[in-house]
Amino acid sequence: NADDYYGKVGFVKASEYLEKNDYGMVGYILKNTLSDNGGVSRGVCTVENGELKSVDETHNIVKTETGAESEGRSINPECLVSMNFWCLPAEFMNVVREGLPEFLQHLKNPLKDEYLLPTVVDGLIKSGVKCTVLTSGDRWFGVTYKEDKPSVVESFKDLYEKGVYKSPLYSDLK
Repeated sequence: NADDYYGKVGFVKASEYLEKNDYGMVGYILKNTLSDNGGVSRGVCTVENGELKSVDETHNIVKTETGAESEGRSINPECLVSMNFWCLPAEFMNVVREGLPEFLQHLKNPLKDEYLLPTVVDGLIKSGVKCTVLTSGDRWFGVTYKEDKPSVVESFKDLYEKGVYKSPLYSDLK
């Protein structure tokens, strides 16, 4: 996810939450995560009372005049989505390790198939694990398509001008 900018709010909330050593996810509003240049994959979330109930990895979500859609299905642009910003306890590595052989056994296309964190977490939720949703209203931006680069550069300029970050970037660290 090195080509993604998640905003400050998610990192602040995640750093505070990680002290709990529990399952959590920073959720983003879908309309704040879409590219102007093509479809994106997002984990569309069902959330009740701040708790993640399901996450459905959805591919090729595109902006429309009325919001967003994927493969002809309308998606509420205000819904929360996973951007793979997870707060996971160390024990989660055991879950991943145990599930990997099954994933590999059902591999259909070794060049394209992915062992997706949202799918693993969704399985845990279905088995009774609770996962707290930490909502961020920040706007994501990233270079999903080469055409995204100019808007990402402009977005960073805007953050510097608004004083969100100092220039040069690490000048305030000691």
